[in-house]
Amino acid sequence: MTELPSIEEIADIVRPHLKFLPAGEPLDPMRDLGEAGLDSMASIDLLLDLERAFSLTISDDDLTENSFLNLSEIRNLLGQSQA
Repeated sequence: MTELPSIEEIADIVRPHLKFLPAGEPLDPMRDLGEAGLDSMASIDLLLDLERAFSLTISDDDLTENSFLNLSEIRNLLGQSQA
């Protein structure tokens, strides 16, 4: 199994999808991404960006309502996709 991406690597991919997060504002791993502007349409784009960036396929079966809740949940999702 390959090493999971860091929270910082994930944040770099997530940040452009957060329309309410001011540039340069820190992104806490537990911050609710919905409150930062991640909506359902942006989640689809984010899913595709994550798959491209980390060369993996995220199965529909691995997705839950909390998959994109915060950076920590996204990291967990990526770990499931690598298993």
